[in-house]
Amino acid sequence: MENLDFYLKTSEFTDLGKYKQEAIDLWENKCGRDLKNLCHLLMNVVVHRVIIQMALKGEDVKNYGDFSFIDFRTPMCEDDKFLTASAMFNEIYRRDSKGFYIGRPAENRLILTCRYVSVLTSAILKANGIPCRCRAGWAKYLRETDVVDHWVNEYYDKKQKRFVMIDIDDLYDINFLGFELYKKNGITYQYLDIPKEQFYTASDAWLNFRKDKSFINNFTEGSFKVTANNIIKYLFLDFYALKNFELNYTFKPLAYNKPFNELTNAELHELDCLAMLLQEPDKNFELLNKLFNANSKLRMIESPLVGKNNYELLVKKQNASNSCDINIFEK
Repeated sequence: MENLDFYLKTSEFTDLGKYKQEAIDLWENKCGRDLKNLCHLLMNVVVHRVIIQMALKGEDVKNYGDFSFIDFRTPMCEDDKFLTASAMFNEIYRRDSKGFYIGRPAENRLILTCRYVSVLTSAILKANGIPCRCRAGWAKYLRETDVVDHWVNEYYDKKQKRFVMIDIDDLYDINFLGFELYKKNGITYQYLDIPKEQFYTASDAWLNFRKDKSFINNFTEGSFKVTANNIIKYLFLDFYALKNFELNYTFKPLAYNKPFNELTNAELHELDCLAMLLQEPDKNFELLNKLFNANSKLRMIESPLVGKNNYELLVKKQNASNSCDINIFEK
């Protein structure tokens, strides 16, 4: 299947370079090709920023490790320093040459959020010949009643002949008991095969919001406040991740980065169409590829050095050359 070959490929974010062999050894020898063991090992090299915040507030975080080292020098988050899997691997080994092992001191772990654990997971599984992709959306199981933004993974299970959604982030002990929210909610092995009803993909969130604006009242502020515009941002982050282009939260779709009430009916229709395609990414694999590869409006990303003026210059250049984007959004 073409899509399986595609999800074996790496991007600039998931390519491990000189650390590929370490990823193979990790999966084969330390994990025994077992996802649960991989979860446990990853949570011994990474700690979520929320745990740091909990420790600073004086909460009991001993289940996650010894955080007595915390002082004013402790970074609150290191996302911006380690955007790629190779950078993360390099820093993991630089801080502790033993690399991945149970009981690694908390002060030597990387302080990262879920997107980064997702990228690490994809990189490791791809290195071992397992098709894998990152997904961006909202988890229903991290809080008792609320929904919070989260990144997970989907890997292809040859026996089941399907992509299986997994959540490797926050597994701090081998029995899922270290993370109090998981313990309270009775989480066990289902998070190695997340039921569809437990996770809103970004396209789920957008289409639900379009039907009922009050839908976002169920969401809790996680990495950012939940607004229509942030659902749009996550819609594109999920789209890019499905195209092996795992951007982080800093980037935004430039053409659609405007107040929600300023989006035209045509633009809303385009977003609806994109969301519908993302509902079944494997069935719509070719169409999504065409959009990603040949529609500059969907590819133009806002970043600290690229803004609206750059996009307008490209549009003028395109119009002057009489070129046009592939458009499958016609009503």
